[in-house]
Amino acid sequence: PRNPWGAGTLEWLQEVPAQPWGVRTIPEIDARYPLWQQPNFVRDYDEGRFYLPDAEEGRREMLVTSSIDATPVQCMRIPGPTFITPIAALFTGGIFIFPTYKLYGWMAVSAVLSLASIIVWLWTGTGEIPEKETKDVGLGVRLPLYVSGRDSVGWWAMCITMLAIFTAFISLVFGYFFYWTLRDDFPPVPSPGPGTFWPAVSLVLIVSAWGFTTLAYRWNRQNSVTGFYVAAVAAVALACAGTAAILAGPWTLEMDPSASVYSATVWLLAIWTALHVGVGVIMQLYCIARRLAGRMTARYDIDIANVALYWHFTGVTAIVTVAVIAGFPLVA
Repeated sequence: PRNPWGAGTLEWLQEVPAQPWGVRTIPEIDARYPLWQQPNFVRDYDEGRFYLPDAEEGRREMLVTSSIDATPVQCMRIPGPTFITPIAALFTGGIFIFPTYKLYGWMAVSAVLSLASIIVWLWTGTGEIPEKETKDVGLGVRLPLYVSGRDSVGWWAMCITMLAIFTAFISLVFGYFFYWTLRDDFPPVPSPGPGTFWPAVSLVLIVSAWGFTTLAYRWNRQNSVTGFYVAAVAAVALACAGTAAILAGPWTLEMDPSASVYSATVWLLAIWTALHVGVGVIMQLYCIARRLAGRMTARYDIDIANVALYWHFTGVTAIVTVAVIAGFPLVA
């Protein structure tokens, strides 16, 4: 029988045998033991009298709520079943597995296929413009189907991801200064590089790309189509030039990463920054393509909002990197 112990908590709500769906409806919980303390709770659940009782449009939907008291704030549509995500995971794993066996060609192939898979999934499964602004989710509540910026789950996911990545970056910076405290010849005198010219040029270019990305986000929100494209294209060009410049310092001064821990650390910080700026370029191009395809508008702008947030972290990364590899040797 169902709930043979007469328990009062939600795990005993499931039917026996279980139905092929997860839950019939998302219940509103007003007590510690809802099966005991909320009148007609099981009946209302079985009859779909709570939130999202039916998938009227045949889409996967979930409630986004406030953090403290779980007040519903959005009905979020999520992608349906697809093989793209496990395929992307497989190729992403190849990026890390193949170098272990020195199969660098296969690593490059995996990287390209991983990127392609992720972009296909993003393009087809996320940021979709809904057919209506709001939806009745039950209990007399209407919620938006689309939000962006700080109100969106995606924005916070990007923020948390970048905090984790920035923590790893700070660990690399710590390594630089750790060796400085251990060795009298770190950085060596005279320093073998990377100098100040190319790092300074890269900083100007990358910070400018950061600024233009922010402008692209603002002008898109103001529905200034020309302004968005000009700012976005300028951001791409400046970011590409900045990527080349950050690597030009140790390259033109022939810093050998296998010669010393100092050269290796400088190269690592420069490559880290270049890779993240490169990812930012892919994101900028993606936003341009979304706008051209009509999949991103002034109202539906979650793509550029998340990309602008990414660039805030990337811009700070460039500032810290240049300050460490070019500025610190001048005062050490």
